[in-house]
Amino acid sequence: MDKRLSNLQLRTWLTVVGAAVLIIGTAYAMVQQSTRLSADDLPLTTAQVTKQELQSGSNPGDVVPSLKTNLRTDTSVFVIITDNSKHVLASSASLDGQTPLPPSGVFSFTAQQGTDHFTWQPENGVRLATRVENYTNGSDKGFIIAGQSLKPYEDRINTYTWLAGAGLLATAAWSYLLLLLPRLKK
Repeated sequence: MDKRLSNLQLRTWLTVVGAAVLIIGTAYAMVQQSTRLSADDLPLTTAQVTKQELQSGSNPGDVVPSLKTNLRTDTSVFVIITDNSKHVLASSASLDGQTPLPPSGVFSFTAQQGTDHFTWQPENGVRLATRVENYTNGSDKGFIIAGQSLKPYEDRINTYTWLAGAGLLATAAWSYLLLLLPRLKK
């Protein structure tokens, strides 16, 4: 065994730091995942309510929010409604003056599965928690795309990252001071 590892104080310090890594890392992972997954809640609820309204006979233009959401700068929820051919019927989303649509594979998947949720990045710097649902209103069929910016959630996760790192460094430094610094001679 390495001579350094025979030192009880060093082994104790490594044990403390190792335990701190496991505890802080697990706590960070839980908080990070909880925060990111919560970003999916409002798009899901919005898509489901929009689907119910459309299937009850409402017109697409009547169920999307009246205020436009600039996807580059706004964090409010948006709704895009298309027909089955992916032609926009109504939209509260705008990106550089246009209504963006997810890749066509999303529509194929949603047509088969009924729903899809994913992180959509239509442009660099624009990341959206997105839910897509298909709907049927009589003979009309189409897709509902609801989403919101991930920026506030990613900002929180960034703060959690700094806090977890600071906690780990503080634990390592404090335990080092207590366990490994030479004892002062009396």
